[in-house]
Amino acid sequence: MAVIALVALIVIGPKELPQAMRAATKWIRKARSLAREFQSGVDDMVREADLEDARKAIQTTQNFDVDKALEQTIDPTGDVRDEAKDLERTAQSDETEKPVTQQDDASDNSPAPAEAATVIEHPLKVAPAHSVTPPAEDTAGADADGGTSKRA
Repeated sequence: MAVIALVALIVIGPKELPQAMRAATKWIRKARSLAREFQSGVDDMVREADLEDARKAIQTTQNFDVDKALEQTIDPTGDVRDEAKDLERTAQSDETEKPVTQQDDASDNSPAPAEAATVIEHPLKVAPAHSVTPPAEDTAGADADGGTSKRA
């Protein structure tokens, strides 16, 4: 710094040195101001870029189709959907192929009796897989007081 001050004193001269220092100070302040402005502009761009990323994430979330995502996860090839459509078409064609029976004029126009529903009964009383306790035993041999009788 001393060498620079000595060279400036010799080149500029002692009379104009204070004015030169004021001009240099002015230019340094201006350069610092421009650097601050540039840095704040860069910071704003970074902030906007982060906001843009957040905005895109929100839009993606809003436009998210749950049904489509589930279908792609469960049935990516579409085989299950195609099979379900085939079953539906088969069921509809079976309904349309059944002959329509005409009822006698003397009948009371009551609907035909419904076919008996198939009831499936489980022969064994089995505890569910998640249960820790066994199923209740048959209480046919219980005494009146609730205990079982033991005869020797």
